[in-house]
Amino acid sequence: MKTRFFTILFVSITFFLNAQEIMMLKTSGKVVIGDTAQITTPGNYNLYVQNGILTERVKVSLRSTADWADDAFEKTPSIVAVSESIKNNQHLVDMPSAADLVKEGYELKSMDAKLLTQIEWLWQHMIRLEEENKALKEKLASYMGQSSTQK
Repeated sequence: MKTRFFTILFVSITFFLNAQEIMMLKTSGKVVIGDTAQITTPGNYNLYVQNGILTERVKVSLRSTADWADDAFEKTPSIVAVSESIKNNQHLVDMPSAADLVKEGYELKSMDAKLLTQIEWLWQHMIRLEEENKALKEKLASYMGQSSTQK
């Protein structure tokens, strides 16, 4: 049996257009598409596309159920808390400010979970309002029934 030895060279691969780098595969495994002289891939991100990405589909996976908003109904804020958050912070409870988003950006998965939480809180308040409305209608009908029999 023959023993084979392989040598792996760590080189980056760069694509040029008119003497300008337009795409680079770095030795770290990171890929940069666009003007590679102006772009870095900060943090643990492996892909940077300078002018955005156009696609028909995006699928986001979750590592665990903890990454989702299944507990939103258990921590629905009061209307007073929501009103105070809007008044004091100019945004909803548990939502990032525009300044935070400019500074840090956001991850699609976590923002989807936050938005779902907001929707679930709205439904909680709608259900409560529907129940109150029904009770008030019954009370009004009862009152109207009593007042018409008193005539």
